[in-house]
Amino acid sequence: MNVRKRTSLSRVNAILAASLLAVMLSACGNNDTNKPAATGSAVPSQSASSSGDTSAIQDGTTKLQEQTTKLQEAIEQKNLDEVKKLGKAVNEDWLSYENAVRQVFPLEYTEVEKYVMPIFSASAYDKVDFDALKVTAAKLQDALTALKNAKPTTANTNELLTKAVDNYKKYVQEQADGLVAQTKLFADAVKAGNAEEAKRLYPQARVYFETIEPIAESFGDLDPRIDARLADAEDPNTWGGFHRIEKALWADNSLEGMAAYADQLVKDTQELQAKVATFELDPKTMVAGAMELLNEAATSKITGEEEIYSHTDLVDFAANVSGSKTVYLAIIPALNEKNPDLGKQLDTQFVKMEQTLLNYQTTGQFVSYDKLTDEQIREISDELSQLSTLMSQTASIL
Repeated sequence: MNVRKRTSLSRVNAILAASLLAVMLSACGNNDTNKPAATGSAVPSQSASSSGDTSAIQDGTTKLQEQTTKLQEAIEQKNLDEVKKLGKAVNEDWLSYENAVRQVFPLEYTEVEKYVMPIFSASAYDKVDFDALKVTAAKLQDALTALKNAKPTTANTNELLTKAVDNYKKYVQEQADGLVAQTKLFADAVKAGNAEEAKRLYPQARVYFETIEPIAESFGDLDPRIDARLADAEDPNTWGGFHRIEKALWADNSLEGMAAYADQLVKDTQELQAKVATFELDPKTMVAGAMELLNEAATSKITGEEEIYSHTDLVDFAANVSGSKTVYLAIIPALNEKNPDLGKQLDTQFVKMEQTLLNYQTTGQFVSYDKLTDEQIREISDELSQLSTLMSQTASIL
């Protein structure tokens, strides 16, 4: 069983969010829901307490760097068994002292956390994308170096939040860049008439848009131009975007006439990319977007209306949770100071949501949404609603 353990005092921050390694490759696969549930168990933290023992943080980081180096060597050798073993070891080492890091170095904590989860997730599967994992492991090493060299901050919460918002904006820019790159590949397959390749690339492009959807509505009519469903279109004859091509692929079984839609989709994502570069963000806007997105997922997307033809809804949900969790991690400095109990609740609920979604993955692929039972869908909806409620409570501390 692939279990990511947390202490009762620990923050259960397995950032699905920025862990696009798992989500990017998660197109809908076969209906094998027998993968063991990833349930969180309580274990005592050994290496550091949440009081902020900087010497323990140094020791823990040194050990984690050594484990990550071994992991990188195993990745280079494409030694699957060793990668799986070391992926779990990296996770366990991080869990042993992450509480102290979160309290003393909240910004550095976020950077390490975002790379530990995809490494841990890879240890669960029989197939590993070694190239992607190599990049993730290198970024983890960079984050660990920054942590080891960090000094306890003397900045106040507002200053920390400003820095955190800047970091989130960089994340959004990275996702927008990825959206353009993947959409171009998807559009090329569409224009070439390669339906199977287009189907494979469709969720890989979609995931980038879904991660930044918490702020997508801030860009006027770009959101509907890229993401409108047929039911939302004012004029079906002018309807375009991802879902217009989705219908052609899975319902019409023909890509005839789709080249123009593909070209326009690329132009629209490029326009979004340009606007992201100049967009001004603040914590309240970020939180409001995340809260509204989770609520939308729980009440309307949960019906299957988002991906009504492809049934790749679970990919969208995972990306929505990922993007929302990145927002949450950005406001950790304020939670640490003003409402740590709410932080604990959010940690617990995010990992519960993550683990529920992982139950519907097989070798990194999500099952088709139409294969889920009403009870399973209701469980996902309830957990999304709880997340939205908790995120709404963070607005009062900002």
